[in-house]
Amino acid sequence: MNHNKRQLFLLMSFIEGGSVMACELIGAKLMAPYFGTSLYVWASVLGLTLGGLTLGYFYGGKLSRKYAGNEKLLYYTLSLAALFLMIMPFTSIIIMDQTIVLPLEIGAIISLILFMMPPLILMGMVSPIIINLLTANSDAAGYSAGTVYAVSTLGGILYTFLMGFFIIPYFGLKIPAVISGIILAILPIVLLFRSKQKSLVALIGIMMLSSAASLYPRQNFNEEYQVLYKSDGILGQIKVVDHPSYEITDDNRIGRALLVNNTLQTYVGTDHNFDYSIWNWSHYFPTAASIFPKGSKVLLLGLGGGTIVKQMNRMGYDVDVVEIDKRVGEVSIEFFNLDPKTNITIDDARHYIKTTDKKYDIVIFDTFLSEAVPEHLLTIEGFEDVKRILNKEGMIMSNFYGFIKGERGRAARSVYKTFEEAGFFVDLLATPGQENSRNLIFLASLSEKDFSNTQYSEPNYEKIDNLYDFFIERRFIDLENAVVLSDFKPQLTKLYTKAAREWKKNYNDYYRKHFSK
Repeated sequence: MNHNKRQLFLLMSFIEGGSVMACELIGAKLMAPYFGTSLYVWASVLGLTLGGLTLGYFYGGKLSRKYAGNEKLLYYTLSLAALFLMIMPFTSIIIMDQTIVLPLEIGAIISLILFMMPPLILMGMVSPIIINLLTANSDAAGYSAGTVYAVSTLGGILYTFLMGFFIIPYFGLKIPAVISGIILAILPIVLLFRSKQKSLVALIGIMMLSSAASLYPRQNFNEEYQVLYKSDGILGQIKVVDHPSYEITDDNRIGRALLVNNTLQTYVGTDHNFDYSIWNWSHYFPTAASIFPKGSKVLLLGLGGGTIVKQMNRMGYDVDVVEIDKRVGEVSIEFFNLDPKTNITIDDARHYIKTTDKKYDIVIFDTFLSEAVPEHLLTIEGFEDVKRILNKEGMIMSNFYGFIKGERGRAARSVYKTFEEAGFFVDLLATPGQENSRNLIFLASLSEKDFSNTQYSEPNYEKIDNLYDFFIERRFIDLENAVVLSDFKPQLTKLYTKAAREWKKNYNDYYRKHFSK
């Protein structure tokens, strides 16, 4: 084989390796609005990526033996892989619209098998075919195989960094999928053209139509659901939507929502310049915080639409915010009337806690990402880190799921036990409503607090005179099967899976019921 042809095949291997990683990352992010970003979703993505490649290696090996030396087999395989990659954003929506009614794990696996595995199987076939084309004799087989897999892996590394840090955050998911497919298809299509394949015109036509279909803006919701902003990034899908507050307020008034992976993060009224939340549970944070004097230092971990920041500012507190996703800060300023002068640090919350030299009177954990809780924050080591930046009379407030009983409440009980093990006095506040629709707020401090004289009110909501009416007494919290959460034995994701699954299902059902066409 001449040197130029060898280099050409290795270039194809490089692009194929990168396309595999693009397919995996895009596939995982396409899942987020429907099935979330939990460990179970990522495990499904990783497992089925390996499964698709395994099948591809097997069948690629069989075909390369049957059609030894046939270069057209490589070109057709790459072209078909590119086609399936390009249409993936379109086919995934069609598929997940149907599978969303299934249990989370089953729905995620079936969806990925149908829209992500086909391109991965085809891309897995590429390496054995190229190795066969490069290998003139058995003595060179090992060298050829090692070179092909090294070059393919190098492409995967480069694409992973480019997709994760630059392309997906800035361009979303559809454009990167189509462009990745085009790059994967260019060389094989050119070579097929040179070999005068009659099927080339048809293949190009299909790919062009599929690209157009993938990029065509698809309307999933009725006219009451007005999407003002949408962005797909490595941390999930963000949308800003104006829609009625069905099942949340009696008058079903219009509210502006920040949704991450189709889960409400912030929901404010369109009156009063978007300054006040429609949710009643959000008023319990400032009510509990009101026992501190003006000028207190507050650290908010997780920005959302900025509701808590505005509440703390109205109370005269000095607020620092840590938010991991830069887009959230930009959206909060543009669509939710957040003061552009707000001190927002783009960082992981635990990393900020470990590295800051500041001291705070109140540290607020509001770090849900869709239905997922960053478990590295809610460990005994994490709470010890917070102690270092917490003033002696300071307090931690942490948002959590509303479940406290049975297996679904084991995660919350374990967080409670971990706070106690770290030396905190813990009060547990439950907002009104059933377990599946309420929030729990942990109030943890190094000295007992008096919440009998809270001072906070907002338009449309009366001041809460006695916060103790909403506390769950310690004697009603059974910690027998609760565990102490640790960095060295992560268990929180496993413990809250049932709660997260029901939480996510409730949101999906809500939007399908009221806003899907």
